[in-house]
Amino acid sequence: MKHLIYKLLQITAITFSISGTTFAALPDPLDPREVANMPFEQRQARAKEIHELMKQATPEERKEFHQKLRLKMQALSPEERKAMHEKMREDWKTLTPEQREQVKKQRHAYLRSLTPEQREEMKKERHRLLEKFPPKEREGWNNELTK
Repeated sequence: MKHLIYKLLQITAITFSISGTTFAALPDPLDPREVANMPFEQRQARAKEIHELMKQATPEERKEFHQKLRLKMQALSPEERKAMHEKMREDWKTLTPEQREQVKKQRHAYLRSLTPEQREEMKKERHRLLEKFPPKEREGWNNELTK
């Protein structure tokens, strides 16, 4: 009888631990204005936390997270989006070369940690989103991040 109860407790514990990692839901995205006003270190910590959760999330959960993020961005007025974009650009310019390198390394490490299927999914989503912007507006975006 003791062995049966012990085994039942083990199975229950394993079930809860598996379901806890399997259903690790992504948090709702923060308000973009809030993120834009975060100090560099806090933004980096938040990005790292989200990256870890994204690796464990299902494709549907990731898609839902990105959809929520897009809705929050769309809720901003065009003037707010432009001001936020300018603030983030200015913040990028004020980072030290070491901080910029840290951001790049964190992004690359996250991408390398994904499965090929996840990377392909992200690539398709990125291309789909970029198609909405005119080529002239997209021009130089990658160059800004490498400066």
